[in-house]
Amino acid sequence: MALLLLAGLLFQAKPGFDFEVQSGSGLGISVAGVPIVKGSTLQYYEKGWLKGYYSTANAGQKVEKVDADTVLVTFAGYGGLATGTVNYHRDGDRLKVHYDLHWGDADPAEIELTAGLISAQSLQSGTLTADGVASRSLKTHEYSGGGDFENRRYAHDSSDYIFDSPLSRVEVKTSVPTTLFDARGYAQDYAEGKALWWLGHLDLSISKEKPVSFDVEWQIDPRPIAEPKSAEIVVTSIPDPNVIKPDEAPPLIIPTPTVNQLNFKKALEFTGAYDWPAGKVRFWATDFVAGLAKRYEIPAVSPKSTHMKVDGGVSKLGLHPGGFQITITDDSISVLGEEDEGLHNGLRRLAQLAFVQNGKIVLPTGYIKESPKIVWRGAHLFVGPDARSFQKKLWDRVLLPLGFNKAVLQCERTKWDCLPKLQSAKDTMTKSELAKLFDDYRSNGVEPIPLIQSFGHMEWLFEGGQNLDLAINPKVPYTIDPRNPKSKDMLVSLWNEACELLKPTMIHFGCDEADMEGFPNDHASLMSDLWALQMPILHDISTKHDAKMMIWGDEGLAPGEAIDATNGESKELSAKRRAAIPKGSWIADWHYKADTKAENFLPSLQLWKKEGFVPVASTWYQPDDIRSFDLAADVEHTGTLQTTWSGYTSDERTMDENFEQYSAMVLASEYSWSSRFDAIKQLGYDPGAVFRKLYYGTPRPVTPRGGQQIFQGTSQTDLVDGDMRLKLGEPISLRSLISASQAPTSVHLAVSAKGAHLAIAMDTLNRCDIGDAVADLTFEFADGKSLKQRLNYGLHVRAVDDTAASSHSDTVNGISILEIPFGSPAQLKGVKIEALSPSAGLRIHGMIVW
Repeated sequence: MALLLLAGLLFQAKPGFDFEVQSGSGLGISVAGVPIVKGSTLQYYEKGWLKGYYSTANAGQKVEKVDADTVLVTFAGYGGLATGTVNYHRDGDRLKVHYDLHWGDADPAEIELTAGLISAQSLQSGTLTADGVASRSLKTHEYSGGGDFENRRYAHDSSDYIFDSPLSRVEVKTSVPTTLFDARGYAQDYAEGKALWWLGHLDLSISKEKPVSFDVEWQIDPRPIAEPKSAEIVVTSIPDPNVIKPDEAPPLIIPTPTVNQLNFKKALEFTGAYDWPAGKVRFWATDFVAGLAKRYEIPAVSPKSTHMKVDGGVSKLGLHPGGFQITITDDSISVLGEEDEGLHNGLRRLAQLAFVQNGKIVLPTGYIKESPKIVWRGAHLFVGPDARSFQKKLWDRVLLPLGFNKAVLQCERTKWDCLPKLQSAKDTMTKSELAKLFDDYRSNGVEPIPLIQSFGHMEWLFEGGQNLDLAINPKVPYTIDPRNPKSKDMLVSLWNEACELLKPTMIHFGCDEADMEGFPNDHASLMSDLWALQMPILHDISTKHDAKMMIWGDEGLAPGEAIDATNGESKELSAKRRAAIPKGSWIADWHYKADTKAENFLPSLQLWKKEGFVPVASTWYQPDDIRSFDLAADVEHTGTLQTTWSGYTSDERTMDENFEQYSAMVLASEYSWSSRFDAIKQLGYDPGAVFRKLYYGTPRPVTPRGGQQIFQGTSQTDLVDGDMRLKLGEPISLRSLISASQAPTSVHLAVSAKGAHLAIAMDTLNRCDIGDAVADLTFEFADGKSLKQRLNYGLHVRAVDDTAASSHSDTVNGISILEIPFGSPAQLKGVKIEALSPSAGLRIHGMIVW
């Protein structure tokens, strides 16, 4: 009897190779833990890519273990029209894959079959032949752009590819000629930030009468692997009076001020002693002093300290809401804000202006004025069990100082009383914690807006097979049927409960990609009819609760009416759908294309405004998308919304593993607040590094600190990271089966250094997937205690050629610098480093302890 495994199956029969098959991601093949194949997919689509029908990457499949060497994958999607099986069978050193694919519609379709996403870094040190013809070098991967497909090919379509590398010989045979191209830097989501080669067939024709049969055979012949070994490394350890030397450079000012007349050469010393000529300034302690304490170790106030004159408050400045002005003289500080929001922003900005000069915290003299170009500046987040603590920190340390003032909180996954059977669903938030989260936002002057998907993307409602009687298609439960009175009753009850709990002034009903799944093939007119039924229901709900109505905008736009996200099918149908939306509704007009031309984002904003709606330019994480769309929003005087799509929960781990989505908020702040026109490369800072320092940064010393420099051999170079000075020696290398196969798998360093902090400079020879465990560091102390630090790829360390920001470490010249606090001063006597990744190849360049 077959055993069903939902998560995936891992096989380890013989030492030669392992393989796994997972629903969604498909095939994985590895040698001694080093990935060779990192995925496979099927995509059914309408010829010409006019429409996508079904993708195994976005929908689940049944994965069955048939016997010790065989896996059977079965799928049925797009209303049962796309069906098939994929059989995986291992036979010695071969993995045979057979595809049996079917299509049930009268009109034919095409299939893009990705037989394998091959790890380029695992095999690039070798050679490639295609149908017996030698290919170009596998290491070369410089191309003219992200979409230059033809230049990325390694050969004409072939049926037999042989990779001969130091790690393994890999031969791939296919039943018909297939395409192999270099996907490094390719402009597709699956390739972003990854070193992959794409192997497969781009356009297999399929029809009801002509199913597709396709075969792939992988032959894996690994090279011998050395036994793991350990090493005791002798290191150099020297005292240094300036391992920490405060950085006296003027701080970055983000977002860019409207008027900046600050003089950083003539500064006012911050003494912590104040005179209040007009009375103590409101929010001074919570916004300014607390903000300053996040950045610096503030010295105690001396009785002899010079008093600074401080005044501030709310004033009619003629600025946009949230604007402010700051005036600093050689003995006084004045902060005036446009209403309370402006005063808060001004005091937070004052804390960001501080810097160190001659061992003291100082503020530049002069004048600064800020008037945000865009008034409505929002961030979209999910909720979850840990959302409240995480989001309090996120907003306190990052988003409030950056000037955000709206929060769209996707909160359908809450333990709602009216849906008792869903209360045990994964990652749901309690009602009481959700209410407190909304109160937290209001206490900070931020408007919280609940988002509950109410038409389309309603998988949450059907989780665990619940509420299928409300679905348009119970076999593919994706959204509710507005023709069913029970659907309306459910939504009314749900929103009654949510509005009573949260008391919102605006509610977001979702409604994006409403017909993506579960509809018949010729569903465009049906979708428009159902849309016309659903919009009045949603409008009645918002009216009843005296709240403005917001929805996503893609279903109301047709190709040619926007740069992308045009799911309205045709201009006739999109106009019909827009006509059904109540006038005055707010439209979260989402477009995620990376385009450097702001004018290309104007048409949709103009169309929504022309027809009586209030659009909000909604972006994702691509820098050029944020810059261009936010600039277009400034032209059209609309709001902006920075979205995150990183799973259904909100916590620090999710942020770390999707760091580019959160660090993008720095760019969103810059371009929505200041409408700075500069291109991304001209900003002069790395948004990832800025976000990391705001969120994870610790108070820095204002005077030099002495400590120990620790490195191997002789110092090769000096590295400066903010206030940290490290001497880098000969790399201490750990094994990589790809590029350092003879290096040890663990090393031990005997050291003698006392301190409360350690910083380590490191990199890896090869890239890994975000979150992959690279190594464990164990710090051994003289009192017998120890401290362990796990190094994860993308969080703490990256490859020398990986320029993306890490969430926990700085990057300088390709070197990751991670600071590790010990909690209190301790005598360090040893450091053990154990490699966990067989492919990363961790290298330690130096450490400091202070």
